[in-house]
Amino acid sequence: MDRPRTIIHILSALDGKIIGPFMRTEAVRAVSEEYGRIRTEYHADAWLYGTVTTKEFTGYRRPELPKGSRNRAAGMAEDYIARQNAPLYYVSIDALGEIGWESGTYRRSGRPDAHVIEVLTGQAPAAYLSYLRERGVSYILAGEESLDCRTASRKLYQLFGIRTMLICGGGTVNWTFIQQGAADELSLVLVPAADGEPESVTVFEQSPLLQKSSPVQFKLMDVVCLKGDGIHLTYAIQPGEEQEAPE
Repeated sequence: MDRPRTIIHILSALDGKIIGPFMRTEAVRAVSEEYGRIRTEYHADAWLYGTVTTKEFTGYRRPELPKGSRNRAAGMAEDYIARQNAPLYYVSIDALGEIGWESGTYRRSGRPDAHVIEVLTGQAPAAYLSYLRERGVSYILAGEESLDCRTASRKLYQLFGIRTMLICGGGTVNWTFIQQGAADELSLVLVPAADGEPESVTVFEQSPLLQKSSPVQFKLMDVVCLKGDGIHLTYAIQPGEEQEAPE
C-alpha cells in the first residue's frame, strides 16, 4: 500500500452529531478524555482536519495576500517540503487556500506541537503558496478542481514518510476520504448525550463537489466500554459496489 493506514477518529453524540449544544454537557468531559487517550495510543504520524475545523482552531484568521493575486496555482505545481521527519504532522485540507497560518508549527494547549502540511488544489492562488513558504508551512497539491484524496495520501506517504494518519473531522472530509477509497477504519467514540439540533454537522456529510455518493458498510472489529458511560466502536470500512477498494 503506497499510502498511510488511515483511521477516521471521531467523537460523536448518540444522534450522530459532532458539534452542537451536547458539547457543553458533563458527559462530554469524561468521554473527551478517553477520546484523547485513544488518539494518543494510535501513535499516528499525522492528524488530519478539514477546512472548517482548522478555521475554528486558527480563530478564522485570513491570509494576507497582495491584491490582484488570484492567479491559479496550477502553473506552480511543485509541492513544498519545509520540514521532514517531524514527530507529528498537522495535515490541513484547504482546497482553496483560505487558512491564515502564522508559522509552520501548530500549537494547541494539551496537544503536542505539530508541523503543518497544507493540502491544496489548483484552485488555490499562487500568492498563497508564497505566503505558506514565507511562514515555513509545507504544502502539497492534490487535484485541480476538487480534492483528490488518493493523490494527497500518496504524497503524504512518499514525501513526509507518514505511515499512520488519523482523520479527526469534520464530517465532509470524513465522507470524502471514504468515498474515494482512502480510509481504512472508523474509530467512533460515542458520548451518552444528544441534543437533536437539526443544523449540526454529523459524522458523515457529503461534499457538494462529490459527483456521486455510494452507500458504505462497516465491519465491526471491537467494542470497548469507556469511563463516563462512553463507548468506543472500531470498524473496518468496506468498499461499496461502486466504490474502489483502498489501494
